Amino acid sequence: RGSTLGAVVVGKGTPTPAWDDPNLRNLVDEVSIKSPKSYEPQQEEGEPSPMTILAVDCGMKYNMIRFFLHHLKVNLKVVPWDYDYTKEEFDGLFISNGPGNPQQCEKTIGYLKKIMEERPNLPIFAICLGHQLLALAAGATTYKMKFGNRGVNQPCVDLRTGRCYITSQNHGFAVDEASLPAGWTPLFTNANDGSNEGIAHKTRPWLSVQFHPEACNGPVDTAFLFNDYLNMVKSQQCHFLSTITYNHPQELSRVLVLGSGGLTIGQAGEFDYSGSQAIKALREQHVQSILINPNVATVQTSKGLADHIYFVPITPEFVTKIIEKVRPDGLFAAFGGQTALNCAIALAQ
Repeated sequence: RGSTLGAVVVGKGTPTPAWDDPNLRNLVDEVSIKSPKSYEPQQEEGEPSPMTILAVDCGMKYNMIRFFLHHLKVNLKVVPWDYDYTKEEFDGLFISNGPGNPQQCEKTIGYLKKIMEERPNLPIFAICLGHQLLALAAGATTYKMKFGNRGVNQPCVDLRTGRCYITSQNHGFAVDEASLPAGWTPLFTNANDGSNEGIAHKTRPWLSVQFHPEACNGPVDTAFLFNDYLNMVKSQQCHFLSTITYNHPQELSRVLVLGSGGLTIGQAGEFDYSGSQAIKALREQHVQSILINPNVATVQTSKGLADHIYFVPITPEFVTKIIEKVRPDGLFAAFGGQTALNCAIALAQ
């Protein structure tokens, strides 16, 4: 069922406390500032006038303010989550992170939708909760995740390049990328669970990510996204975005391991060791190991190590018959020395 509400009741007869479901509260209203506040960066003599960014505070971290001022060096106006900014002048719009269910922020979504309709060339960048709000304003939907993504080691694949970044995250809701309307495309995907980690418009300067690019104390591998956003603000031009198709690895249930074959005493013991370590690694990942090795005097053929063992020669003929019988999801050929590699090459040919 995923994450559920719970209570620890100590002592016999102690009544269960009243339930408080945070998903039913507008948590953004509780943490957002109550009135607008402006910040200006320190300017060196001769520097050009800074751009002006309007940031909607849905639970904005102070580090984001520092990042805008000291790294991007822009004028920053921070406004409450329900503030109507649609008639004001600024160079770029930023929607911050925040807690809770994004569908509770109807006013934020309404103002965002209005400015996207009236000012289609205005650069917009959003992160975390802001990412979900941008998706809702665009016409997509969000959903409650079973457990959520938490921590500083979430791998996200950039669908523009295929490169994977380690990111910091803390969210329980996600964007349903299947609901993205025409003109929008996924920008990042989570390499662990396949959930959406970013979206962008194909021709408009609008993009968002689910993770925290400037996270402190890190990782900051994706801080370049803020620089990309500032470049869009400076150019005030639309872009044409192209992405690639990323196929998430399929879950494995059984893997065929080609052993080292017949060995004499003192010969190529490292292949026996590496093969046994491969089998142990498969067991740790709850993947069934199927070993082919005709040599009974090895560690990897020890009783209880591999799930199944075939004491047959490592030749294309025998391996093909075993593949047809057990139908493995994959094959390891790098742990049996030249015998296993030659067999794999012959199979591929």
